[in-house]
Amino acid sequence: MIVDMHRHLWSVAERYPQVRIPGAEAGSLHAGAEDAPEPIPDLERRGAEIIAEMDETGVDRSVIFLADYGLRLGEGTFTVEAENRLTADLARRHSDRLIAFLGVDPRRPGALELFRRGLEEWGMRGMKMHPSVGFRPSDPECRPFFELAGRHRVPIACHTGPMVSPLLSHTCQPIYLDEMAADYPETTIIMQHAGQQAWWREALNIAFWKPNIILELSMWQWAYLQDRREFVATLARMKDTIGSERIVFASDFPGLRRAMPLRTWVEVFRDLPVLAKEYGYSITDQDVRAILGGNAARILGLAE
Repeated sequence: MIVDMHRHLWSVAERYPQVRIPGAEAGSLHAGAEDAPEPIPDLERRGAEIIAEMDETGVDRSVIFLADYGLRLGEGTFTVEAENRLTADLARRHSDRLIAFLGVDPRRPGALELFRRGLEEWGMRGMKMHPSVGFRPSDPECRPFFELAGRHRVPIACHTGPMVSPLLSHTCQPIYLDEMAADYPETTIIMQHAGQQAWWREALNIAFWKPNIILELSMWQWAYLQDRREFVATLARMKDTIGSERIVFASDFPGLRRAMPLRTWVEVFRDLPVLAKEYGYSITDQDVRAILGGNAARILGLAE
């Protein structure tokens, strides 16, 4: 089984054109002319594109969610509630392939009730937080979400690592999840992007001491393209420190498609045993099976 633990319906540049210029200036692969937003996004067409790409690549399940940037960048085409319902509806129509998390800024009025409805009425299976809009996951407003997730036995996935302007980076440091992991040990916390290349050591050190933290590897396409040896060394270090059972595969598509096709990204992981051996490290086929889907299946309660 292959599970992509991080997928959006639309990229940040499609939803918020104001990030395209600073993203391009920073060399971000998230930003580009082909991300020009549709006046009214076509949900059915995008859903069909996602399923077709999964079929072509051999991805069995994808976790889809909204990244709520509204309080920092302004509201998108749909309200946050409406876009979350669209996400839930699409996952329901493709229940054998898609899994929906609720995405909301915890500071929004009614956000906790929206999370509860997402879990209890819409069939959502977790929550996505994006602190780059100006909150820290350790802020008091976030605590009820970690508590509710623990009661429902669903994960909270939280962005970690720097972000393009006008989004913030300092609020996305992995250290802000340390207190939440300690105070809510029943809640599985997914550190999305594992802190990226900027803060992966911090993310790994915290995960070592907090067994309810999972490291997720989307956005690491860039690291692989920049230096394959260093990429393999980092993954081997993660595996040797916390075990392959707490590392999960993800793509962050469609925003990262420009960096690398999904098929290629999956093949990078399938080839890890050979590549690791070439550079003097050990990553086994069993490790790869766990990272590509076995761990996600356990976290999400899926039958492998």
